[in-house]
Amino acid sequence: MLSTISNLQVKAKYTLEFGTLYIYDYFVVAILNEGIMLNKDVCLKEMLHFKKHFGDDIPFAYITIRKNSYSVDPTAYFTLRKAKNLKAFAIVSKKEIDFYNYKIEKSFFKQGNMKIFYETKSALKWVNKIMRIEM
Repeated sequence: MLSTISNLQVKAKYTLEFGTLYIYDYFVVAILNEGIMLNKDVCLKEMLHFKKHFGDDIPFAYITIRKNSYSVDPTAYFTLRKAKNLKAFAIVSKKEIDFYNYKIEKSFFKQGNMKIFYETKSALKWVNKIMRIEM
């Protein structure tokens, strides 16, 4: 997954009906499926896996690699607010529409650090900075 830019090992991998989650020590990488609707229900299912690995107290970051096209209900971010230990949210995309949508999504996120990147490597560097991790 991120082996080309990080020596970190995947702790767990979940292939779910809406996409795949890769759990690392202090972050999650999500690759969601083509055509899904990212909504409250999807967020709740993701959060079950976050809680399993990070509990309520261990800080973590979320990196979504948007290589597939899907819809995002920005009100889903209200659900993510319940994960108080989510400290950073990175979007990785090369699609222009995602950069426009990011502005809307960010206004709903309001929980901490959120940023969009063209490259996964840049997103991981930013996450490491936010989480104060040395590479």
